[in-house]
Amino acid sequence: MRVLRIKAFQETVCYKKPFANKVTETYPLPPYSTVKGMIHTVLNADKLIPFSLSVQGNYESQLVDYRKTYFVKKHEFAMPIVLDGIASQAPDYSSDVMTSMPLYTHMLYNVELVLHINAEKKVLNNIYKAFQEINSFVSLGRHEDLMRIDEIDFVTLKETDECKTKHSIFVPKEQFAEDGLGVPYLLNWTYTIKKGIREWNKIPSIYLVGNEEINEDYFNSPILIDDDDYPVFWNQ
Repeated sequence: MRVLRIKAFQETVCYKKPFANKVTETYPLPPYSTVKGMIHTVLNADKLIPFSLSVQGNYESQLVDYRKTYFVKKHEFAMPIVLDGIASQAPDYSSDVMTSMPLYTHMLYNVELVLHINAEKKVLNNIYKAFQEINSFVSLGRHEDLMRIDEIDFVTLKETDECKTKHSIFVPKEQFAEDGLGVPYLLNWTYTIKKGIREWNKIPSIYLVGNEEINEDYFNSPILIDDDDYPVFWNQ
């Protein structure tokens, strides 16, 4: 099986968890929907392009960022206005209309990522070409979370009975033969819009740490590794 592999680096990043409001928490790796969105942006896609992902990586440490967040009051709900990186003053409203509060953001520092993409040959070629010819910055996570592409190339996968995880990695829960391994997450993937609201299809996944010896007894299907022995677990 021939697939596309991307190696990337981010100095700081927040892969924001949904519904994390007063404290913006981050996933330890970018969820599938975040990577999918980044690839669609690079492709300038206006419709869903079918492909599968495998996401793994490491970070050096975690830090906490502090910022002032403005909330516009309206009836019984408040809408946040964040001015990070924007050369603009906050709107001057009375306290009955606007309020502010400190917001803490959890961020990962020095993140190394290895992303594998599986799709039809034409789609993979289009993704490869788009990254080669891109003329603007790439971000993954928030808009300000810049990503440096260190390598993008085609690799071949093969089956193995056992291997060692080089990085922490997301594995769909349904691929495990037993429970109790790793940290469970419910990761967004695709969505449908119902009554103007996104309704997400979620993938129950397990976060496995790096430098872990794994073998076929852990899983319901053979383990795949690439040319450099990175394990690959497709999200679908």
